[in-house]
Amino acid sequence: MDPICRTDNALQSCVHKELRLKRVIGILALLIVTLLPGGLTAQDDGALPEKLLVAVIDLPPFAMKTADGRWEGLGVDLWRKVTDELGVDFELREYGTIGQLKEAFLKDEIDLIPMAAVTPEREIYLDFSNHYYRSGVAIAVGAERAGYGWLRFVDRILSLRFLTVIGSLILLWLIAGTLVWLFEGRRNRTMFGDGPVKGLGHGIWWAAVTMTTVGYGDKAPMTLGGRIVAIIWMLASIILISSFTAAITTSLTVSELSGKVRGLRDLQTVRVGSVAQSEGQNYLAKNGIAAFPFKNERDGLQALVDAKIDAFVFDESVLKYLARTQFPARVRVLPGTFDHYFVGMAMPQGSPLREPLNRALLKFIDTDEWERLVKKYFGSSG
Repeated sequence: MDPICRTDNALQSCVHKELRLKRVIGILALLIVTLLPGGLTAQDDGALPEKLLVAVIDLPPFAMKTADGRWEGLGVDLWRKVTDELGVDFELREYGTIGQLKEAFLKDEIDLIPMAAVTPEREIYLDFSNHYYRSGVAIAVGAERAGYGWLRFVDRILSLRFLTVIGSLILLWLIAGTLVWLFEGRRNRTMFGDGPVKGLGHGIWWAAVTMTTVGYGDKAPMTLGGRIVAIIWMLASIILISSFTAAITTSLTVSELSGKVRGLRDLQTVRVGSVAQSEGQNYLAKNGIAAFPFKNERDGLQALVDAKIDAFVFDESVLKYLARTQFPARVRVLPGTFDHYFVGMAMPQGSPLREPLNRALLKFIDTDEWERLVKKYFGSSG
């Protein structure tokens, strides 16, 4: 210790001087660190890159490539509008599958994708912007093709259900015709005579025309027993013909209208397809439904048209757009959706782009131009 500081008063004075000196040194050190290049780098960590690398994948109507190689769609066009507000430059990078896109994100090769389903699973390795669209998973099935109309009709005619209905009708005609002949065969030979075989034939004919047309008037029972049978048969025919007509119509048209797949429950027993690593495939796996994986949604819908699968499960918006524009009269989307989710823009975790992007998104979505953009790709239903 300095000899000058050995007395009590001198010691207290030295302590104060030492504290002041440390404060001055600390302030100078802070200024030096702040002004050094390393300090500048730390401040720039939250700044946006000079050029953003933006991933795109064929996912109409959110992103699609035109014939001249230009990318458009709701997500891509929205991103272009947002960049006008952010004042940043960007480069589009094209990817072929969802798996490739996920791998690129994990390797920090891209800065953003303009359209992505916001799900808890993806939130683990991604950050999302505010959502700009609500969607869900839907089921697409093959539409009936006109070229097979007659074959389908013949198939329905020969079906067990239809043949059972016709057989039941014939059996009832036999019963009613036999009862009438038993009463009329001897006393009304003009209309129901000519022997047992022809007499039964006349009785069956009478039963058939009475059921379908309430009789032509060429044959009519004359005995009391025959007329009682006729009254009972006519009243029963009113009910029977309505029931049989409904049964025949159902047999011919139910399968035609609804097909093998009418909803989610039917997927357990048919051949199902979906895009690999998509929300549709993830949902099917959670519910124990096996699905053929496809590279993209167009391949899956083509397999549906070619009858290689019975149903294709994917994003409702994408399915409806493709069914309307690229597979008209060949694919139809069943009403109703499940596993609902929102669509937003995805970024790597901790991206400095998130806050300014959200502000720009909220500002643009509140304009009439956003409504026009939605109607452009989705119509009034958007």
